[in-house]
Amino acid sequence: MRFAIQTPPEHTDFPMLADVWRAADDAGLWGAFTFDHLVPLNDLRPGVPEPARVPPGPQLEGWTTLAALAASTRRLRVGTLATGVTYRHPVLLAKMAVTLDHVTGGRAILGVGAAWHRTEHEMYGIPFPEVGERMGRLEETLETFHLLCRQEVTDYEGRHVRLREAVFEPKPVNPDGIPVLVGGSGPRLRRIAARHADLFNSFPPPWEWRALNDGLDEACRSVGRHPGDLVRSVLVFVELSGDREREERVVRHVQRTRGGTEEEVRSRILVGTPEDMARVARSYEAAGVSLIVMNLRPPFTPEGIDRFAREVVPAVAG
Repeated sequence: MRFAIQTPPEHTDFPMLADVWRAADDAGLWGAFTFDHLVPLNDLRPGVPEPARVPPGPQLEGWTTLAALAASTRRLRVGTLATGVTYRHPVLLAKMAVTLDHVTGGRAILGVGAAWHRTEHEMYGIPFPEVGERMGRLEETLETFHLLCRQEVTDYEGRHVRLREAVFEPKPVNPDGIPVLVGGSGPRLRRIAARHADLFNSFPPPWEWRALNDGLDEACRSVGRHPGDLVRSVLVFVELSGDREREERVVRHVQRTRGGTEEEVRSRILVGTPEDMARVARSYEAAGVSLIVMNLRPPFTPEGIDRFAREVVPAVAG
């Protein structure tokens, strides 16, 4: 089992983000992600009621923040979890990912999804097609990304993307290219991940992953891939500060947004004692998940990252 963090750049500032990314790097965690939105999604600060159409407060741009944070790290794999394909032209997104790869010496991950935040699109006048078109754009984005990273000149005629004698330099740092993470849910997205991705990220609880993995395995075989070639990753809410009040806010938030009893929620998130967190992590591992991305919420606590690495990670491995 490997562990990464996701630090949504909402309700925070850059120095606080940099502190927690350096802590994750020093602690030897596997990776770190921002998310790619233009407005905040959640607000778990004390005294702030939920839910809100768009929670008020600051939101930094995901890719700019990612590049600045990544440049100050040494070992972390870095990316967005995840970029919706509606926000940027596929070639621009590919150029951003390869630039990040060179900034970090080959540690970039391209995290993409079909986009889902209708309100965000509507308030800024960004087109938000129906889900079928967004899935088509996702597939063509990944097809063209792989071609641009491997070919000297690329021609491509898709429904949504068209390239004519397109040159693309530099190529990724590593000969195998940049790992692709596809995040989201739904049968068509899982088929796209099975065909094009190196990692598939979703958010079901441990008891739903076995059936999900069976479907992913079959989808991989149907396109000639070994199921082991697709890493299974889960996004998990966590609270690493040890503060009981903050833990309760996370539990209540997950109940509102995902449903379930308090016991069920605590069986799918990382809160409580190191033993509690290790038990939940092992349940994901037993279900076939090999990467847990811990969704952190501000105010971030670098000390919690260090304590997690010292007390929880060895308990999971042991």
